[in-house]
Amino acid sequence: MNSKHSIVGALAIKVIIIIAASFFIGLFFVNDWAAYGKGLALGGVFTILKIQLMQTTFDKAIVKKRKSAESYATLHYTIRYLLTLIVLFVGALEPTINIGGVIIGLLSMKAAAYWQGYKEKPTPKDGSVEFQVWEDDEEENSDF
Repeated sequence: MNSKHSIVGALAIKVIIIIAASFFIGLFFVNDWAAYGKGLALGGVFTILKIQLMQTTFDKAIVKKRKSAESYATLHYTIRYLLTLIVLFVGALEPTINIGGVIIGLLSMKAAAYWQGYKEKPTPKDGSVEFQVWEDDEEENSDF
């Protein structure tokens, strides 16, 4: 399994963990746990789909020329957020789905991304990419 799919998989697992924790915490605060669970499921499934769509967009945009890649990424960004609005709209109009659960499910991607960033080291384990740390060299002569 290559690294890009492991990142998508790792984020998906974190989203599932966050949604499961939200469900168990929400059991103490909501009256209709079935509607809340449906909302979390709708938001969570759509969030995992968005993660996969973002990865597909990045994979396709990276091989395009700059202008083409920019317009491609912008188009798919817009499509993802229109789909998010549709999911929110469905969650708001369907009485058997708790809109709060949908919102928490959709926001779980943000929490999973922060969790992933906090957990990961700044350089990949395989050493394929090196990140340069910018430091001020005091020995460097400058006109400023």
